[in-house]
Amino acid sequence: MRVLLVQPAPFEHGRMGLENALWLAEPVALTSIAAMVRARHEVRILDMRLEEDGVLPRVLAEFRPDVVGASSMTTDAWQAQAVCHCAKSILGEQVFTIVGGHHPTLAPEAHDIAAIDAVCVGEGEETFAQLCDHLAAGGSRHDLAAIDGLAWRQPSPQGARQVRNPNRSQARSLDTFPLPARDLIASYLGRYFFAAATPLASIQTSRGCAYDCNFCAIWEFYERKVRFLSAAAIVDRMEAVQEKFVFFLDDNFLSHRGRIEEFLAELERRRPAKFWMIQGRTDFIAQHPDLMRRMRDAGLCMVLSGYETNDEGTLAALKKDNLREHNLKAAALLRQLGIWTTGIFMTRPDFAAADFEAMWAAIREMKISIPLVVIHTPLPGTQGWRAERHTLLTEDARFFDLLHAVQRTRLPRDEFYRHYARWSQATMGSSRKSVALLFKRPRLTAALLKGVPAFVERLKSLRRVIEDPQSYLRDEVGTIPRDAGGPVLAEEVAAA
Repeated sequence: MRVLLVQPAPFEHGRMGLENALWLAEPVALTSIAAMVRARHEVRILDMRLEEDGVLPRVLAEFRPDVVGASSMTTDAWQAQAVCHCAKSILGEQVFTIVGGHHPTLAPEAHDIAAIDAVCVGEGEETFAQLCDHLAAGGSRHDLAAIDGLAWRQPSPQGARQVRNPNRSQARSLDTFPLPARDLIASYLGRYFFAAATPLASIQTSRGCAYDCNFCAIWEFYERKVRFLSAAAIVDRMEAVQEKFVFFLDDNFLSHRGRIEEFLAELERRRPAKFWMIQGRTDFIAQHPDLMRRMRDAGLCMVLSGYETNDEGTLAALKKDNLREHNLKAAALLRQLGIWTTGIFMTRPDFAAADFEAMWAAIREMKISIPLVVIHTPLPGTQGWRAERHTLLTEDARFFDLLHAVQRTRLPRDEFYRHYARWSQATMGSSRKSVALLFKRPRLTAALLKGVPAFVERLKSLRRVIEDPQSYLRDEVGTIPRDAGGPVLAEEVAAA
């Protein structure tokens, strides 16, 4: 059976977003799923973030897959649906279409449309493998009740309805999954990056998160469980990739000291000569300076952290379970060690002008190497979504990119975006102060030089968009009212 797996682009062709400017990671979810089925089925992977618009219809017509699957976060949910529409329009009803990933898992009902035959809920490897084997053996596409982890459309005289099967267990050891089928994305390797770090490989060494921040759904996707790849398996994968830079995709790499020490011992013994990057919490960094120094010595070159805010009250409201003091200490320690910091900060629709200025000042104070400023967005599947859904101005997933205010703003909308669009310029001083890090680690600097020109060009293109307040307002035309900002009426507050 022929299988086509598609990574949609979370942006219109030619439009800049944070993903195609700062960080483009390989589609590990798809290479992992492909590895589970390739022994029994012919599999191809398309990464539409790196393809021209007309490629998908051409590949569908030439390859004529029996199954088309698309992975989706919230921002590319619409594009994942478009992939399935395209498959049905070219191949007809005989092609089986399925979507999976975070957004379909947390909001399967949003994908209950005629163009999508099934939704993979939760981890996809075993569910997708069982589905493909079922179809290849002649099993009915209209009777999928035996496959855990599926939500599927069941025909009836009253019309098709979505049936939700029991969740699939997420207990399998990560070491027992086959290695991701990176050879199926060979034509794209060398084009993935983080800032100037390229070529970049991506490795997932754990799944899940032990924290329950109310703006994040990672912990809900993984049912409050955290599983780890063994230290030996991590280094095996590092040695298997040709790329000099490796990004560990774990939602929080810094979650278990003992596990990190085992990994470092293996890394120090085998010395794969890689520079590596992680995502991790600032409280762990602040509380483990010696361990962070050891990680630096073993190749750690960048940490991406959610600093979120400069305000203790907001950290508590977000259920971040962290302190501003930790943010300050972590930023200072990483700078001292010569580790680049990427910090995510969250503005809110209820910001006044002074709140924006206070955030810019906090970012400059911490001297974050790469500050990223987003807008608080109640994402589907989160506690925030359930609590604030009634306040949303739209549920169009394209606006849930953390760059648009999907709730009423305290300031008039054009004024809100005028302040928000300043973040790149207003925090420039923070980035410039990080230039000194280049002299602390000359080997790292030399490795980064190749990617600098392309990164600079991407930043120029990005800034033309994000620094233009009108670009946000133009996006919203026809969806979000221009007057959805300014003082909230007392009766609206009471109704909420």
